[in-house]
Amino acid sequence: MKNLIFCLSILSLICCLYSCTEDETITPDTATENEISAADDNSPFAGEDRTCNMEQQMIQLMSDPAYRKAHQAKLTRLEGYATERSATCTNPAVLPIAVHFQGISNPDAACLRQLAISQIAVLNADFQGNNSDITKWDNNASSRFPGISNGDACLEFCLPTQGHPAGFNLAEGEPAVTINQTNGDNASQWSGYINIFVRANLGALGYSPLGGNGNGDGVSVDANAFGTGAGCGSVNPGSPYNLGRTLTHELGHYLLLDHIWGGNGGCNDDDEVSDTPVSNQPYYGCPNLGASSCTGTDMHMNYMDYTNDACMYMFSAGQAARVEGYINTSLQHVIAKGNVVCGTVNPPTATCTDGIQNGDETGVDCGGSDCEPCAVAPTCTDGIQNGNETGVDCGGPDCSPCAETPTCTDGIQNGNETGVDCGGPDCGPCAETPTCTDGIQNGNETGVDCGGPDCGPCAEAGICAVPENVMSDVTGNTSALISWNAVNGAVRYVVRYKEAGQNAWKNRSSFTTERELSNLLPGTKYRYKVRTICEDGRSKWSTTKTFITESGSPTDCNNNELQFDLTLDYYGAETSWEVFDEYGSVVYRGGNYPDGQDGFNVQEDWCLKDGCYTFAIYDDYGDGICCDYGEGSYTIADRDGNVLFNSDGYFSYAEYIDFCLGADSFNSVQNRKSTKARNTVKKRIPGSARE
Repeated sequence: MKNLIFCLSILSLICCLYSCTEDETITPDTATENEISAADDNSPFAGEDRTCNMEQQMIQLMSDPAYRKAHQAKLTRLEGYATERSATCTNPAVLPIAVHFQGISNPDAACLRQLAISQIAVLNADFQGNNSDITKWDNNASSRFPGISNGDACLEFCLPTQGHPAGFNLAEGEPAVTINQTNGDNASQWSGYINIFVRANLGALGYSPLGGNGNGDGVSVDANAFGTGAGCGSVNPGSPYNLGRTLTHELGHYLLLDHIWGGNGGCNDDDEVSDTPVSNQPYYGCPNLGASSCTGTDMHMNYMDYTNDACMYMFSAGQAARVEGYINTSLQHVIAKGNVVCGTVNPPTATCTDGIQNGDETGVDCGGSDCEPCAVAPTCTDGIQNGNETGVDCGGPDCSPCAETPTCTDGIQNGNETGVDCGGPDCGPCAETPTCTDGIQNGNETGVDCGGPDCGPCAEAGICAVPENVMSDVTGNTSALISWNAVNGAVRYVVRYKEAGQNAWKNRSSFTTERELSNLLPGTKYRYKVRTICEDGRSKWSTTKTFITESGSPTDCNNNELQFDLTLDYYGAETSWEVFDEYGSVVYRGGNYPDGQDGFNVQEDWCLKDGCYTFAIYDDYGDGICCDYGEGSYTIADRDGNVLFNSDGYFSYAEYIDFCLGADSFNSVQNRKSTKARNTVKKRIPGSARE
């Protein structure tokens, strides 16, 4: 609609509208297009936000009680470690890295090795705080964070050129880079290294455990987000993730750094680092300096946020100290391996005196020309010396020797034995991991349906669950229906959506398990996700999905696309509304809403044909939605945000707006309020019984 004339100031009304909306807009920084490395149409990530599946991997890993126990032991050791250090790094911890390219067709080995070398250089610059773009922090951003300095971790990553494990066709002098010789995200032969697994179609830019073990595990990175420059065939870093910062982000996770906004997001969540300001949510693209989602300025330029490569450029000093503490309390064996394979002086030549080349040689049988290199003595990663240590916890100087094979303590050979009754010579083999007996993979499985390969991990008590089975149904060229499964304990849900390639997300709330999105653009790709809101918090977002609206012009509503914004008072259960056409048929309706949502904003999109309509809003108690129990109000605006009508919410049982649409115009015929006196009976104080 064009050339609209309104009685009130458009500027003030627009300000009011935006103060009530739940939409969130993130605008690009003032950096040039080259500086923000914006994705072009040929980039594999054109229009895509940064994604990281660390949290999903940790849910899977933490479903194993042994892993969960070992992980807690890491945190306990870190708590007792003094993280303070001198300002000068004189003896950096050297951490060996092995890069494993997977699924590469017609690989150019020389190019891939050089790509790995350039990526390691980026890691060292970023973690040591001497990256060239740290000037953005020094010259601009730091003034917004008084008392906070950027971090320079006392470590050095190395791509070893000696002491490689046998069986990978790597000669002395060649870097620790393998091509099509590993699968998945673990290579036990490379225990003692930080492994980087690079493969295509990862499903996210990358993922990593939150606190790696150095036992063959590592970081996984999408082939189009690894390294810098022109790439090597199918391993081709694409803008805006072509500066090597995806691995910086994921390796931060491996060294126990959480996302800057903490585990679930929200102003009450934290990343366990004291000098990183609390943030409510991730940032994407290149946000403006000074953006704030909680009480202070958000550190969205931090490597542990989700911004573009060119717009993340620092760790905090607290993060650097946490990294140093972690590698010194849980990755000593990785440091020990680095001292061997990253050393500049080769060990003296020796020969095998017992003729055995098994990788466990010691003394003169270690490192000679005819035998395997020395095996690094493992240490206890969980700090427990209980005689049942296995893997890297078995036989090290800080842990007990390997336990003998257990025998059956109950004498029963039933195939379901566990613990010491599993796998011994007198008892049955270990039972296979159970599968889902009800076929449901909803993350709330219990008993035999919990933790199996076909079902979700056990749900932690009190967690507000992520909606499952999120899907879309395109219902026209300007609309789509988003639906999901109900979540126990949900107060409401939020659907977040945006045009692909845009920074600005729009949020729409729903008190049911579906939400219609209207006023969309025809033939356009949209991204969407859903989260649960519970009384005690909110869930993570579901996996981002996409849909494409049907092509064609939106002629079904003649461009009469309106947005209704309703701000509730405390008694939402008394509030409902309807839109009638000139024949008395209900076109749209909403409510009633839960009580206790004072100030909450409800948004609805209307697509109306030319004609005359009546909007009616009701209050069952007869005191309107303003002003004794909250400042309720509502507005009606066009799709450009121009307010066409607004109300202060002061009525008794009902208020009516008669209006007509057509010929690019909005004509408010009259505003009618119910004539019955407002109910003056005193309501209950919130939290008490109604009097």
